[in-house]
Parts: sequence; structure tokens; C-alpha cells
Amino acid sequence: MTRVYIKRLNIISFGKFENLIVDFDSGFNLIYGKNESGKSTLASFIEGILYGFDEGKTKTNFSYKKEAYKPKLSYRYGGSVIFNKDGYDIEVSRNFDDGSYSIRNLSLGEDIEGKKSNLNYPGEYLLGLDYSLYKAYIANFTFQKSEVMAKSLILEKLSSKDIDFNFSPVRAIEYLEKKDSNLGSGRAYTRPYAKTKKELDEVNDKLYEINLVKQRYYEDFKKLKENKDRLKDLEASYQAQKNKVDYYRNIRGSSNFRDYQKWTRDLQATNEDLKEYRDLVGLDDKYFEDLEKEVKTTKEDKSLIDKIIHYSNYILLGLVPILGILVNKYFFLLIIPILYLIIRNNKGDSRDADDMRFYKNKRARYLKYKAILKEKEKIEEVLAILKKQDLIYEESLMGEEVDFDALDIEKEEERLYSILEDINTSKDKIASSEKSLVTIEEKISNELDILDRKNQLEKRLSDIKRQKESIRLAISTIKEICKENEGDIGKINQRVNDLVRILSKDKYESIIFDKDLNPQIKSKDSYYLDLDQLSKGFMDQLYFALKLSLNDEAFSKIFMVFDDSLINYDIERLRSAILFLLDTSEDRQVIYFTCHKREEEFLSSEGISINYLDMEKL
Repeated sequence: MTRVYIKRLNIISFGKFENLIVDFDSGFNLIYGKNESGKSTLASFIEGILYGFDEGKTKTNFSYKKEAYKPKLSYRYGGSVIFNKDGYDIEVSRNFDDGSYSIRNLSLGEDIEGKKSNLNYPGEYLLGLDYSLYKAYIANFTFQKSEVMAKSLILEKLSSKDIDFNFSPVRAIEYLEKKDSNLGSGRAYTRPYAKTKKELDEVNDKLYEINLVKQRYYEDFKKLKENKDRLKDLEASYQAQKNKVDYYRNIRGSSNFRDYQKWTRDLQATNEDLKEYRDLVGLDDKYFEDLEKEVKTTKEDKSLIDKIIHYSNYILLGLVPILGILVNKYFFLLIIPILYLIIRNNKGDSRDADDMRFYKNKRARYLKYKAILKEKEKIEEVLAILKKQDLIYEESLMGEEVDFDALDIEKEEERLYSILEDINTSKDKIASSEKSLVTIEEKISNELDILDRKNQLEKRLSDIKRQKESIRLAISTIKEICKENEGDIGKINQRVNDLVRILSKDKYESIIFDKDLNPQIKSKDSYYLDLDQLSKGFMDQLYFALKLSLNDEAFSKIFMVFDDSLINYDIERLRSAILFLLDTSEDRQVIYFTCHKREEEFLSSEGISINYLDMEKL
């Protein structure tokens, strides 16, 4: 029996993930992640690689899922998955933008040709299943509308394996003959064939109208984006222009601010002037008064002494020649020291004059210094007054340079109002476009449902034709098919009963699936229960058991994907279900996504080794 499991996901860009590689084990894989961590994105990536976004349709259609997982910040949209099929590594790559894919046998180094016209490829090639079977029985373990179609296909698959469903051959033949009669023809307007043909024509007309509307939708959506981008630019331009006008109004119209600027410049100039008088810092009038008194007193005292010495020197200079002639010639030698004293005394007079000039210069500089200080005090007093007159806003903008004289405020305000009018016009266009898009979206929102209906109708017509052609053959062979395999449906029912008995804690007497795979449930009181009498939790358990059984009987050993499928189970039922899946993982790969820690805690407590992945660490 063919076995297929996933070895590696290589996500180039898909949804929230980019350049992500995830490796799986061939057995049980437990992937934990909180809600919105990307678990469903990984499951959708696997599905997209195998079947694209067309969900098994016969032709490519608009897909909301494709748009939902389209990366916001990357131009790349694709990736690949490496599968192992019967020992061969096979890589499937897909470009989700255009839906193209490639298949390559890595083990043999060979490319495998796909079937571009078959939108179930490459999933159908790898798994032998079309999309509806994959979705209902392999990757989605909740009971959905799609299961109606999947049940029909699984019955065909079981029949192809000669599995009998314990139905009466006589009743089956009577049913088929009656059905052949009831199918009708194109002229029997009340019979299925004609009714289906009529409804299909109506559906095609609706799809034609939707296609026309969609063309307008894409054009309007493009215009909406352009208008939003333009609105964003206009709002930025409006804010810049508003700031400019507000700045003019608050700064240009404030004489206080202009005065403050002027006096600030004067203060800066005054501070520059004071730098030349740093040597006078700390001096005062008393200092110069004391200095003046000292200079004058010294000069007066020294003047009398100098005069005495001065005249004495000249008297001695006159007596020396006389004494040299009358007394002794050596008295002439006294001329030299006397001349030295006269010269020295004259130099002392010169130093006194220099001291007086120094004093006068310093005094003059000090008076200038005092005048500058007084001017600075005056400026600071004016600035202090101006600061009290609401200059906070202006001070925060003092560093900006604006040529107020060249600014035409009326034109600037007209431009501001013009931008505002453009903004309002753009908003009106956006509102109108959005309203139009909502209307269009309402019209096309049912497109997928209509397409599903169309496919169903086309399949129904095809089935009717096929049934009419093959019904005779079916009647002739049905007895043999049923006779050869009377025990197979019993195997399925037995396995379902075994599983449900454990999961439901032996709450029901028996569960039997009929030939249409509809369950008949018998209570402990021997009453048959309607499905609407059963809880959602039990229905989850029932279909969980059915699908495990069908996978064993009808399919190859294909991997199975569980996405929070056991979320409604209590801890005891969860443990039982996990043990079932562990047994299953010995023959087929199980990929189990969960947002709870209890599965991992249970497996760890039991010492069971599995492949555990944490979404936050990927």
C-alpha cells in the first residue's frame, strides 16, 4: 500500500511567514502555538501546494483565500514541500500568484509532468485523492458542507475496493430501476435532468453578470487606492501649509517677538563687547578712588623729597670743581656719582608720569565698562518684561528662519483653503468608491457559492447521464459486489464502535453506518437517537472515529492533518484520542496542531517521544 508523508516545508513567502523551513517526522508531529500564531497558515500552505486555491474546481476562479495569504511586504508568493512517497523524495513547488507548480523526483533527479488542466493536481498525483476527499478526510476533521460531496466520493472509492454496505440486492435493483425512470430527459421538465439543466442555465447567467461586475470592481478598487494615496499626500501638504500659515499668524503678528529678537541680538552684542573688559571684572568705584588717592599722595610726598635731592645734587655738582681746585684734585671724582643721582632722579619723575597715565587709562576703560554693564542691565530688564508677555510658542520657533516680508499671507491662506477643498473632494470620491465597492462585493460575495453550485449542477448532469448509461450494468453486477464483501462494512462499523465506546465512556449500545455512511445510534435503553439529539462533542467523536476507520479501509497510508480537532474533548477523552493517533502514526504520518499545552504535557508525563515544534521558535 502506498505511503506518503511530509518531510519538509520550505515557505518562501506565505501569509505571515517568510523564508521559513519546517521539518517533520514520519510519525507523530505535535505543533503547538497560541491562537493567531500561524498554525492554520501552515495547514493552508500544505493544502495550497497540493491543490492551489481553486478547491478542486474545473477551472481557475477568483479566490479570497489567495488574497488572504498574499504577503503584504514581499513580491514573492510561493514555496515548496518535500514529500516522501514509497521511499522517493518528491518536491512540489508552487507560485501562488499564477498558480503554476512543478513536481520533481529528488531521489531520481527527474521532473514529473503535471496535468495543467486538472486543478486537483499535484495532490491527485501524490495522494490519489481529489480536493474534496483531502479536505474532508485528510486535513479537516470537522463535519462540513463539503462532506456531502466527499461522502459520495468515499462510497465510490469503497465500492471500487469491493466493500459491501449490507444493503438488500433486491431493494437496490428496485431503487436503481426507479431512479432510471425518475431521472427523466430534457423534455420531462419536472424530472431531475430538465430541472438541473434549467438551474444550471440560470447559474451561468448569474456568473456572467458577476464577471461583468468584477471587471468594474478591479477598476474601482484601483481608483480607490489612487484616491487614498492622493488623500494622504494632500493631508501631508495641508498640514505643512497650515503650519506655515499658523507660524506666520503667531510669529509675524507678534511685535513682542520681533522686539525680543532685536533685544536678544543687542544682548549678544553687549556680551561680546564685555569680553574686552574681562580684566576689570570685580572692580568698583571705591577701588579707583583708593587708587587715585594713593597715586596723588605718593606723588606729593615724593615731589618734596625729589626737589630737595634734585637741588642738592646740582649744588654738589657745583661745589665739586671748587673743592677740586681749592682743596684736593680728587674731589673731581665725585662728579660721576652725582651725575648718576641726577639721571636716576629724572627717571623717577618719568615713572611717576607713566603711573599716572596708566591710572587714567584704566579709569577711562572702567567708566566705559560701567556704561556697557548699565546697558546690559537695561537690555536684560527689557527682555524680562517681554518674556512675561506670552512668548513661549515663539521661543520654541526662534531657530526657524522665515522671510516674513516676502511672504504673501493672503495667497498662502488661499492655497491652504484650496488644499482643504481638494481633501474634501478626495474624501467624497473615496466614500463614493467604497460605497460602490461594498455594493459590488455584495454582488460577488456569493460567487464561490454559485461556482460551487454550478460545479455541483454540472456534476449532477454528468452523473445523471453516467447513471442512465451505467445503471443497467450496475444492476447486473451489484449482487456479485455485495456478496463478495459482506464483511467489510462490518469491519468499519466494528472499529467505529470500539473507538466511540472508549471516547464516549461506553455511553451508547451500538453505532452502525448505513450504505450512505449515515449513522444509526442506539442508546443504552435500546432507543435509536436522531442526530439533533446528540451533542456537538459526541458528533466530533463519532466523525473522528469514522474518519480514522475510513482512512484505514479506503485510503493509502497518507499523512493526516489535525488543526485543533480535539479542542472540545475533556482531558480523559483527549488522552484516549491521542493514544489512537499514536497507534495510527505507526503506519501513517500525523501532523497535529494545537493551541493548548495539555497534549504535550500528557505525552511528556507518559514518556512518549514525538516530534514537538513550538510555533514561536520556528
